[in-house]
Amino acid sequence: MLEQVSVVNGVKICSMVNPNLNSFCLSLYIRAGSLFENSSNNGISHLFEHIVFRNIKNKYEQFYEYLAVHGIDFQGCTYKEFIRFSLNGPRHEFLVATEVLCSIFDCINLSKTEFENEKRRIKAEIRENNERYSLDFLFNQLVWKDSEAQKTVLGYCKVLDGISVKRLNDFRRECFSQDNCIIYITGAVDKKDIDDLKEKINVIDIQKKKSLRTNTISVNENFFHRDGTITVKNGYWHYIKIGFDIDSSNYTNGILDLLYAILFKGDKGLMYSYLSENNPLIYSYDSTLEQYNNVANINFKFEVEKTKIEDAIKRIVVLLKDLTAGDFNFNASLKAEMYYTEMELDRPDDLNWSMAYYNHILDTQPIDYSDEYYGRFEITKQQIIEAAKEIFQVKNMTIAIEGNKKKINVQSIENIIKTLE
Repeated sequence: MLEQVSVVNGVKICSMVNPNLNSFCLSLYIRAGSLFENSSNNGISHLFEHIVFRNIKNKYEQFYEYLAVHGIDFQGCTYKEFIRFSLNGPRHEFLVATEVLCSIFDCINLSKTEFENEKRRIKAEIRENNERYSLDFLFNQLVWKDSEAQKTVLGYCKVLDGISVKRLNDFRRECFSQDNCIIYITGAVDKKDIDDLKEKINVIDIQKKKSLRTNTISVNENFFHRDGTITVKNGYWHYIKIGFDIDSSNYTNGILDLLYAILFKGDKGLMYSYLSENNPLIYSYDSTLEQYNNVANINFKFEVEKTKIEDAIKRIVVLLKDLTAGDFNFNASLKAEMYYTEMELDRPDDLNWSMAYYNHILDTQPIDYSDEYYGRFEITKQQIIEAAKEIFQVKNMTIAIEGNKKKINVQSIENIIKTLE
């Protein structure tokens, strides 16, 4: 299958269809998010995502019942660098999804009461997440201090209070400008239905001023120059979060994805093997490869018993040393990553996200399912080893711990970390 790309009315419309499936995924990606916000409007992208649903709901009678009758699942999500609206459904209901997607571009037309009600819902989300007091928030501040990536996606209640319907409509017009939106279509969709969508997009009001938003960010002076210092926040349960700075320009995305898979994907991942299966110090963990055009951070977080913190750090150091020494099954990880990527062809929603993100949002090595597909995986074990040696160094390392400050031996842990060199 080949990706088809065209530009209609300043909107990039991409598709990779498969007539052998029974469902489709139709998504709109907008370059927005906290990466492009400032202190006076931090959280406006997330607010816009919410308000779009409320705005469309008013357009239809019994909107959610209407979606259910047609088998359509309509979702929205705000990331640091983009907003995604996605519609998944059975192949014969694509035109219904098209109508809903085009409604996203509508002017916000809510009463003051409706608008304030939706803001209250977001404020409740902010309170419930309690983000500012989390280990994730602390870690984010340490890694991305003084950069565009430091800001929270949810924003702050006091900032939301200052955003009006007029201001949100101004933001909407800024978002819907040339080169700032991508529509991606995957799954079972007929060409005539795609042409119908293009006709609808062609008459939508898109601002002619071209967007200059990119995923290139600034970094603070500590990036690539860290000293292994540990930051501890007080808490009842004990969590550890560790991350490493990456210069994205040094590696193809195939190398970074495979390195991430070797460490974190599935039961074969080294993290699972070392810390759960072979040395039962933890049960589960969260991991992320947070990427931008120029830099990235590969990180993971886990819960551990307070008496096992130092033991867990020791095992992580051993794990990373074994990785840089080549003590891992490269072929198993490579084949697993290839097969996982291939199987996305059967999952329209996952394929949609990957193709849009890697091929059009992030400036990196694209995914190509043509005859050149395997070029992405023309990677040697030595390339992975060299990347691991360059990345997993103390100068790139950020570590934050949540737990009983009085019982955590910071000096001992920092001494263990130094042995990574």
